[in-house]
Amino acid sequence: MITSSSNSKIKLVRRLQSRSQDRKAEAAFVIEGVRLIEEAISVGWPMLFVLYDENLSSRGKTLLDTRQNQNIDDMHQISTSLMAEISDTETSQGILAVLPQKIHPLPASPNFVILIDQVRDPGNLGTILRAAEAMGASGVVLTPGTVDAFSPKVIRAGMGAHFHLPIQHLPWHEIHAYLKELPVFLATSDAEKSLWEVDFTQPCTLLIGGEAFGASPLENKWLHLE
Repeated sequence: MITSSSNSKIKLVRRLQSRSQDRKAEAAFVIEGVRLIEEAISVGWPMLFVLYDENLSSRGKTLLDTRQNQNIDDMHQISTSLMAEISDTETSQGILAVLPQKIHPLPASPNFVILIDQVRDPGNLGTILRAAEAMGASGVVLTPGTVDAFSPKVIRAGMGAHFHLPIQHLPWHEIHAYLKELPVFLATSDAEKSLWEVDFTQPCTLLIGGEAFGASPLENKWLHLE
């Protein structure tokens, strides 16, 4: 059992939970709870290691015992006090895992892309990712200034969308190069057309702006593709 807060795995989890820079440097992120770990296993996503404590549910214990797909090789029990310290949730489910960031490639010929510009709230981004998966989006592109898609709160709100969707942070020049052939629909409260009047079955991009100021001015970002 791991009981020391100076253990290297405990230190790594702390860094990944709190700092976007460390998630990028380590190319790794943390998921918490039995459901997310089951989802990761179901798609064959590798796991660097799993930590659990004595409060793990019987469903979680069965999961660890069976080791579906044999992709949980490094498991460690830790003290409940340590789990409480490193968990990003108010009440831990008694299990978390560190996963490598496998970035799904964006399709070469996208049909429906969600472009998220300067959304800052992790819960909002996670909800959009969950909806994008349900809508059958080809992928999700995040602009500079948008919250890190692999932060703990985004992961939880996404409810497994990260394991199925291409999600990429890109600079504007790469966004232009990727999406310049697609018509762009801006989601805004004062639009001339209702959401239900737009044909999203055609190849297109849906642009969703941030909570405070909306999307970046289109004349600055979209009309000067050269």
